[in-house]
Amino acid sequence: MKRSQVRIASLLFVLVLFGVACKKSGNGNTTFPSSLTFQTTDSSFHFPITLAAVQEVDTLHTTLISGGYADTSSNQGNISIRVIGDTTSTYKATAVLVTYVDWAGNSYSSSGDSTDYVTITKFDKTDNGTVSGSFSVTVTGTLGTITLSNGQFMAPFLD
Repeated sequence: MKRSQVRIASLLFVLVLFGVACKKSGNGNTTFPSSLTFQTTDSSFHFPITLAAVQEVDTLHTTLISGGYADTSSNQGNISIRVIGDTTSTYKATAVLVTYVDWAGNSYSSSGDSTDYVTITKFDKTDNGTVSGSFSVTVTGTLGTITLSNGQFMAPFLD
């Protein structure tokens, strides 16, 4: 009888430990539904892995919002959106820098077009807080110019 109680207690401990581990991400914080989406003339894109962080670049105080795929994914490509500032606002033209790499490895960058904008509607600056908003930018690369429109992002903040 005592032996079966030890087995049951051990099994319960393992199940509780497994349940707690499944509710956590790799860094110990609860997982967060994140995404970054946009459209081009002929395609829609969805990057499931996102991150937002405040960074100093030379003398500029900036916010970086990035999107991509997991390292284990067969999908390729990523996007980095940087704005000068770290608050809810609409950033335009030269206050926006976007670098986009497509599935084939072709790189595109924004050049401060007057129609480029990034609007941050929520900016929770706590670890794993929500940073969300929208964007539309024109980027240019060796294969030409494309517009990334109807962009939406929801990313966890890295403190």
